Amino acid sequence: MPDKRLLHTAHIPVRWGDMDNYGHVNNTVYLEYVQEARVDWFTRVGIHIDHAPQGSVVLQTLHTYLKPVVHPATVVIELYAGAVGRSSLVVEHRLRTLEDPHNCYGEGHCKLVWIDHASGTSVPVPEDLRQVMGA
Repeated sequence: MPDKRLLHTAHIPVRWGDMDNYGHVNNTVYLEYVQEARVDWFTRVGIHIDHAPQGSVVLQTLHTYLKPVVHPATVVIELYAGAVGRSSLVVEHRLRTLEDPHNCYGEGHCKLVWIDHASGTSVPVPEDLRQVMGA
């Protein structure tokens, strides 16, 4: 993803409780890390998703697990701009650790649809977010 626009980098400590009985972070927790990074990014660019009349909902999430993360560690989630449509946008991600920054532990994307929460219908992605995404 080096040619993609870097949107945000988040550092998230791995909790001991994130581990499963195989001795590494449970597969579902990786998506929680990515979600936390995405919410943090939205907040930093001025999009407050709590109780807003319009906002994003997840349409699709894909994560490819390349290497297991083991406690103790701090995951580093990098978010990159993907495609932007009329009412949707793709946020790509790469997961590394602070302790091993040269290896990629996972990568993928999340496709979001911007909706009006009252009607449940899609609406255009806000112009300021389009600009942040480079669209």
